Amino acid sequence: MSGRGPARGPVGRDGLARPTSAAQVAEYIRQLIFDTTLRTGDRVPQDEIAADLRVSRVPVREAVIALDREGWVTSEPHRGAFVNGLDENSTRDHYDMLGLLYGYTARRAAERGIAEDRTELAARYAALRTATDPGEFFDRNTEYLRHLLAMARSQRVTAMARLFTTNLVPGNFFAEVPGVMAIQRRGLRAVTTAVGKGDGEAAQRELAAMLHDQGERVVRLLSKRGLLAG
Repeated sequence: MSGRGPARGPVGRDGLARPTSAAQVAEYIRQLIFDTTLRTGDRVPQDEIAADLRVSRVPVREAVIALDREGWVTSEPHRGAFVNGLDENSTRDHYDMLGLLYGYTARRAAERGIAEDRTELAARYAALRTATDPGEFFDRNTEYLRHLLAMARSQRVTAMARLFTTNLVPGNFFAEVPGVMAIQRRGLRAVTTAVGKGDGEAAQRELAAMLHDQGERVVRLLSKRGLLAG
């Protein structure tokens, strides 16, 4: 939720900065689209990308399949993959669905957390609240959300959170999208207060509202960059 992917410019002299994976290749292609290096209607140059990243075609093909599912590209048999504009409704739905998942997590954390858990969550929020650098904010936000997940005491919830973490905006979400860091800070303050009181309904509502507001900021940014279809 609302995190960062590999650093901008993930390619060094020796190819990818970390061990190769389809997820990293997908992040690289998202960045090319987000920066308008690849524009709507352009064919995704899979061979060139494989050469640039010094990887085989396999992770590039896997990345394209993932991006097709997300709506970034459309794959056409025997022709290749072509860049789409993202769909406005789907973009909003992405963040609202994240709100449903993490809102449920907050509810369970409020219902199942013990006093020590709540004290630790408040401490992690206090550390997050004072962070002003997007990179530091990302790290502290990650620590906060990990603890919230642990408080939910559900392997299923944790597994679902791991599956549904793709961010539509490449790079550091808090650096790329104007205003979302302030929204996250305010939203998690309300969540922390609700969890501290054991109010699961309020915790769920506040976290879902936070992600809805961030989704609106993402729509605004994508529209400004000309990345929304229609």
